[in-house]
Amino acid sequence: MPFASSAQSTFNVSGGCLNVVGFSFGQPAGEHGDRCYSTTYQHEVFVNERFTIGGGVGCSLHGKYSYYAIPLFISSHFFFLDKCFSPFANLRIGAYGMFGAKNVGTFDKHSLADKDHDQAFNFYFSPSIGVKAHISPNIAVVASVADEAYLVKAFDVNHKDYRSMLAHSLAVNVGICFQIKGW
Repeated sequence: MPFASSAQSTFNVSGGCLNVVGFSFGQPAGEHGDRCYSTTYQHEVFVNERFTIGGGVGCSLHGKYSYYAIPLFISSHFFFLDKCFSPFANLRIGAYGMFGAKNVGTFDKHSLADKDHDQAFNFYFSPSIGVKAHISPNIAVVASVADEAYLVKAFDVNHKDYRSMLAHSLAVNVGICFQIKGW
């Protein structure tokens, strides 16, 4: 009698990499939070049917602090089910470059430090939870909620000085994930 797997495999683990293109809109979270609009691209390899790891790049616009960020990160997805519809957890962690900062050295609540007080490392991380729904064997739609956090050196009104702090956004992400066979 032949063995038949009961799993409803969605992506073909040996047939290419997982690619995710997503768009986010985030509202400020916490005292130093910031509104954020972003897009990301993630390219991950399959470790098994439910776990991927890889890297990615993004671009985001931050409203109150008034700057653009280009994060480079390692990324990982864990799909809770090997089904066409599955909840998942994703973690992105890395560094970012800051560009076009306009609210610099003004000593107000969302003021960034000037070049003389710059921080040594621009840390970025974004944990999220969401769902994936396949529309074909190689293409799925994803939706998630994420905490997008950027380490900034910003003015702390309580201490009347510039300090490194995490600026959080509670973001809603939508996107598409796809598998290109043989890639």
